[in-house]
Amino acid sequence: MERSPLSALIRRPLSAFTGWLIERALRQHFRALYLWEQVNPSAYTPAIVFAPHHYWWDGYLCYWLSRVWGVRGAVWMREWRRFPPFWSLGAMPFPDNQMVIRLRTIRQTLRWLQQPGNLLFLFPEGELHPAPEVWAFQRALYWLHCQLPAVSLLPMAMEIVQGVHQYPEAYIVIGEPFESEMGESTRWLEQARRRVQTLLEALHQARLQHPEQFRKVLSGRLSANERWSPPPHRV
Repeated sequence: MERSPLSALIRRPLSAFTGWLIERALRQHFRALYLWEQVNPSAYTPAIVFAPHHYWWDGYLCYWLSRVWGVRGAVWMREWRRFPPFWSLGAMPFPDNQMVIRLRTIRQTLRWLQQPGNLLFLFPEGELHPAPEVWAFQRALYWLHCQLPAVSLLPMAMEIVQGVHQYPEAYIVIGEPFESEMGESTRWLEQARRRVQTLLEALHQARLQHPEQFRKVLSGRLSANERWSPPPHRV
């Protein structure tokens, strides 16, 4: 991670300030955030949490999840230089066409994933794109698993829904650990992609048919009519 000599002194206050900015943005732009945990990731660290990259908000939501679970989260960030304060929250630079920086991040990631309590949030498609399709996974997830086969692989899916309220709601599911024989990389990655696709479909169905499976992990802004309307009279 790229840091100045003063990083040790400024990391804690910068982390608190950047975390406050992210929380403020989530509370202002969402009505609520709901989470369905098939497993508790804190019991599986160190781990890689891998998910489709469908929303601009994905990185913010991953940060909030790390707080909910009480773990240390990290993420690879292509445009790290445009948002340098994010390094204090675990963002690692992964810019295009800069192999030296990428190799440095990969070495740091391998060290990170050997420490209990650490998660790496990874978007194996490598590109932000519209939901709900899940694109083919690039090799990073497979390569990391080959280097550290004991590290847990936890699939995750997200859905942001603009329903009947003024502000959207975000739904997230974290699935059972993904396990597959190593084998050939293309086949292994396709199995991982299908696992996430299946999890995304299960999330959609549960949101519509079994909302009780989700717990609210963040309360945001109510609709204007909810804020302004008087409470119903109770007899």
